[in-house]
Amino acid sequence: MAHLEELTVEESWRLATGTQISRIGWTGPGGPVVLPVNHVVHEKSVWIRTSAHSSMAEQIDESAVALLVDDLDPDTHVGWSVQFKGRAEILYHEDQIPDAVKDLHTWPTGPRPLWVRLHPKEVTGRRLGAD
Repeated sequence: MAHLEELTVEESWRLATGTQISRIGWTGPGGPVVLPVNHVVHEKSVWIRTSAHSSMAEQIDESAVALLVDDLDPDTHVGWSVQFKGRAEILYHEDQIPDAVKDLHTWPTGPRPLWVRLHPKEVTGRRLGAD
């Protein structure tokens, strides 16, 4: 059996910085949308790249979003998850992007000229550990 524990905000940020895969969710015109994305953490913001004509680019600028980062082991039933909630901002110009973030490469091919910056207002995390 495993037990569930709350993570500190600092531990949540540390764990989210150590991985590049997450899922972002928002409410689109047809209801909830959740997509896997590559991300990078920089100075208490989460950064994502997207294409100019994606549903993300069209729907989330200045919108409430949630981003989930996790690492779970189905064999041992241990792992953690971190959730960021806040507003997304679309950035269109390369000079608006910090140098430390520019190396983020997405797994899908094709141009991703737009950047999404998530300014979390709430950061929560949980760890599922073995007893």
